[in-house]
Amino acid sequence: MKGLSVFVLIGWIILTLFSTPQAFASSIRIGVLPIVESLPFIVAQERGFYKTYELKVEILSFASALERDSAIQSGAIHGAIHDILGLSLLRSRDISYTIVTNITLPTPGRDLFTLLASPGSGLESIEGLRGSEIGLSSHTIAEYVTDSLLSLKGIRPNEVKKVEVKKIPLRFQMLMEGKLKAALLPEPLASLAIFQGAKKLGGDYGLKGTQVVLVFQESFIRSETETLIRFGKVYRQAVQMINENPLRWRELLVEKGRLPSPIKDVYTLNPFSGIQIPTPEEIQAVKSWMDRKGFDTSKLTYPSLVNEVWMKGVR
Repeated sequence: MKGLSVFVLIGWIILTLFSTPQAFASSIRIGVLPIVESLPFIVAQERGFYKTYELKVEILSFASALERDSAIQSGAIHGAIHDILGLSLLRSRDISYTIVTNITLPTPGRDLFTLLASPGSGLESIEGLRGSEIGLSSHTIAEYVTDSLLSLKGIRPNEVKKVEVKKIPLRFQMLMEGKLKAALLPEPLASLAIFQGAKKLGGDYGLKGTQVVLVFQESFIRSETETLIRFGKVYRQAVQMINENPLRWRELLVEKGRLPSPIKDVYTLNPFSGIQIPTPEEIQAVKSWMDRKGFDTSKLTYPSLVNEVWMKGVR
């Protein structure tokens, strides 16, 4: 009888070991836009990094910043590809998200956001934009970059006609069809527009605060700190792999990262950032623009916009 009990106990242990499903942490839902900054999350998925670190990650794609921010406000996503201005506007409305890392920054010859003239428009410079229509999305990084580029040339925002086109693919289409004389586009659609005949008038390299960042819910950071740190390690590993050989990922970018196939052989990726956060000067540049626009920035402090959970925890 005693031997039978031991046998039953051993059988129960074996059954438990082999029948218990793998214990994953809470699902992490990440919102992305049709830009190449989604690549680290896609590479991590393709290479099985999430499974290795026992993470379940859902990547949700949105056509516009408005749709992404609606998902943020409804709590449908925990984190998102974003920018300093967009986050600042959320924080000013008491929507508690914060930056955990930069994703990409503009580099010489590789802007993140580009002001373009449509093919056949005859526009050759920013100075020629006075009185012209510019397609953008107001109160977003697109308007921030546009205003900054105009200001550098002594053009006031009210000297151009801003046309509201929130969906980035539609803005690209209207530019290329000549329905807009100019538009502000992110990569990779800016490169595709140039490839198909649009004229580059200016880009965001040299401006402060235009980097693409990753933001997370503060409540998620507090309740799932250990999970988020593991996710940070996955992100760092994917970024290192991409930066070591950027050309290797062109086909994956076309398939899942929104890189248009016509430019896959000529497109050059900006290096992805390691774990780093915006500087106080970059935050202040955006805040100053918001002040000029009449936004309430009283709640916007550097500690409220930036969280060092990855800087301190991802080793």
